[in-house]
Amino acid sequence: MYFGSVRFFKHLIVAVVLIIIIFLSITAAFMIKINKNYKNQVNALEIRNTQLEQKAKFFIQTCEPIDYQTKFPNLYVNAVRHWVDSSNTVYLTFDDGPSERTEEVLDILKEKNIKATFFVIGKEGYEEKQLMRKIVDEGHTIGIHTYSHKYKEIYASVEAYLEDFNKIYNLIYETTNVKPEIFRFPGGSINIYNESINYEIVAEMTRRGFTYYDWNATGADASNSATANSILTNAVNSSGGKDKIIMLLHDSQNKGDTVEILPALIDSLKSKGYKFDKLTRNVKPIAFNYSE
Repeated sequence: MYFGSVRFFKHLIVAVVLIIIIFLSITAAFMIKINKNYKNQVNALEIRNTQLEQKAKFFIQTCEPIDYQTKFPNLYVNAVRHWVDSSNTVYLTFDDGPSERTEEVLDILKEKNIKATFFVIGKEGYEEKQLMRKIVDEGHTIGIHTYSHKYKEIYASVEAYLEDFNKIYNLIYETTNVKPEIFRFPGGSINIYNESINYEIVAEMTRRGFTYYDWNATGADASNSATANSILTNAVNSSGGKDKIIMLLHDSQNKGDTVEILPALIDSLKSKGYKFDKLTRNVKPIAFNYSE
């Protein structure tokens, strides 16, 4: 009988061995093919990465600056090298001048023997230009607050901001022979008009070397409901507990109340031990952030 015989088991063993050999051969052939495909894929990826790297290097080497970066090649100032110690100091700043109020502010500052900062806008009348010269001649800082002060226009694009900025920059330089190095954004560096391009404008102006200043205290005299009493109260209260104060006030034509309370404000802050100075690019800026 064949089944169960010695001959049967010999044939069975031979068959199993042959099956194993065939299986191993097929597996080996399959692995060789996979390995070959894998190597091809690796080679292809290496070639692709090399091509992308070469393209990236070519792009970096050949890409051109953003259009607005090529505009106004003279609109640059030197970079800030160090910050000065400005502790226990008040920096009075006046926006939106010059006007007749500016003359009155200058007289008070002269009487009190302190210096301040004036962020001016584009007023080209004879009297206004004379006041710009007086600001500089009496040792105060003159800065840029844009030419038009029209929010929708200047914040329409980075190009629009630069166009306006360059215009007031040239006006100040031609009038006073001083190249302004600091500026203040109308409405502050963060507002509803510039929120979509705020970072881009800041980056471009910083790249050009200019420094901007927001504020951490104010008389809130821009409000239509402001009174002499409210301006003084707001200015004093908003200064409380601060080591360095950048005070926002205004010297535009209708700010008679601001002029009225200025001596009392100065005396109040002096009584608290503060000293006064003007802003320069070496004073570390106070800048708004989105949490404020």
